[in-house]
Amino acid sequence: MKHIKFLVIIIIAFIGKQNSCFSQYNVGDTLKFWSVTYIDWPPLQSSPQRLVNAICKKAGNHCYVFVEDSATQPLQANVDSLVHTFDYHFYDSLTTRYGPVPNVFDNDSNIFILVLNEPSWYGYFDPGQQMSDSMVYAQWNRHSCQREIIYVSADHFNYAVDIVAHEFGHLLHWQQDHSPEPIINPIKFWEDAWVDEGFATFGAIYLTENIYQHNILDNSAYFIYNPDMPLIYFSDYNQVKLFMLFMYEHFGKWNYISALISNQLNGIYGVESTLNELGYSESFDDAFEQFIISNFADDLVYAGGKYSYTHYRFSSCYISANYTSFPTGLKNATITPYGSDYITFTSSVSSPITIDFQGQSNSKFRIDFILKNTTNNHIDSIIGVPLDSLNHATFIANNLGISYNKVIMAVMNVDSAIHENNTASYTYSASSYSGIEDGTNNTITVFPNPAKNNITIELNQVSDLQNNIISIYDIQGQLLIQQRVLQNNLKIDISMLEKGVYIVKLNNNKQFEVSKFVKT
Repeated sequence: MKHIKFLVIIIIAFIGKQNSCFSQYNVGDTLKFWSVTYIDWPPLQSSPQRLVNAICKKAGNHCYVFVEDSATQPLQANVDSLVHTFDYHFYDSLTTRYGPVPNVFDNDSNIFILVLNEPSWYGYFDPGQQMSDSMVYAQWNRHSCQREIIYVSADHFNYAVDIVAHEFGHLLHWQQDHSPEPIINPIKFWEDAWVDEGFATFGAIYLTENIYQHNILDNSAYFIYNPDMPLIYFSDYNQVKLFMLFMYEHFGKWNYISALISNQLNGIYGVESTLNELGYSESFDDAFEQFIISNFADDLVYAGGKYSYTHYRFSSCYISANYTSFPTGLKNATITPYGSDYITFTSSVSSPITIDFQGQSNSKFRIDFILKNTTNNHIDSIIGVPLDSLNHATFIANNLGISYNKVIMAVMNVDSAIHENNTASYTYSASSYSGIEDGTNNTITVFPNPAKNNITIELNQVSDLQNNIISIYDIQGQLLIQQRVLQNNLKIDISMLEKGVYIVKLNNNKQFEVSKFVKT
């Protein structure tokens, strides 16, 4: 009898323990919920907040589905399927990677999936619901349910699995990255939108795709249609998804995701801090440059796959301009902050060219040249060319039409000081390399040529000398010597240069002239 009594006690204790984990709400229960506060989305902040009556359609192990009583009611089979997917796939998979579900106010570990009438969006995670009602009302004259809620539009319930996967990423990111900002500065308490949306979109592909599968075709890649989108001012879901995926693949995989999601710095600073924490030497701009080159190149072989994706493959990148005859004349363009342009120069016959780039003087740019043989889809080389103090650079494509038939100039703006919806301007041109073959032109004369230790640069008909700069580059466009013009004849020591061909450029930030000399 003692053994039986002891067993009964154990069973009762077990049942009690299990009941403590049971849902607090059951099918048919009715609750009132506040609609979204929109405190994180300025375009809809004038929308009135509603108090919604909703009925519980399903209570799972980790979530409830409540549906607004006046909304189109989803099929129960679809509700059941959503709850099963969330309970047995989404919950453990993403909390293992992103961290635990917040449970701030209601002492209920289940997440509320609230389906309601909403014409403006498919799904929403509202950080206002994670704050006290008194604080939200004091700051924004809105109300908080003080519950963990994922909102789903009733009109789009057919996409509920994808919607919930995305919004679940937002909710878990909030848990990791919001503290302690709401108390210190309640007006600015969340991560930059492009990082936040990056976590949500990346979480969704992790939950709904096999992220370890290779070469899935992504025909919706943003750069297929418009690569000039400002990454740091969120404007495209695919762009931030691909940036998060690229950083995951190249900078530590889940270590990167875990470190970034808990990093309390925001935006560029958070990414740079994470890279530093993981022991990488790259800055944010370095990683962004690698990302932009990869979007065009996506080559698993060149440089050991540095410029590639593993999970996705893509259709051809959008080209903003293509030139097949030279000179091109001076071309004008603009670019968004942390956007990119791809400009190509093509020749099927030997046609060495000089490409000159001039960026807006008060902004920041990076440019790279991808040299490609399109007949065999082989990348000959990828060369980053530094800009001088005037945001000017020159590149000599001396083997165009020989070892490669296409030069792709990837232009990037890396200026976070540019405000949203603003741009920076730049100009570029390409001319036949043979045009400077003799080392002279109407403005610049270099002698002796060839030279051994010193050269004299004679400037002809140059006005306002002090606003001009002389720069000397090697054949790959690497800046070696630079000095301001003080007189019409400049004597420059070249004894430190190796034997070879060098380019001399005169630049006054409005126009430039180019010549050449040989060091013996």
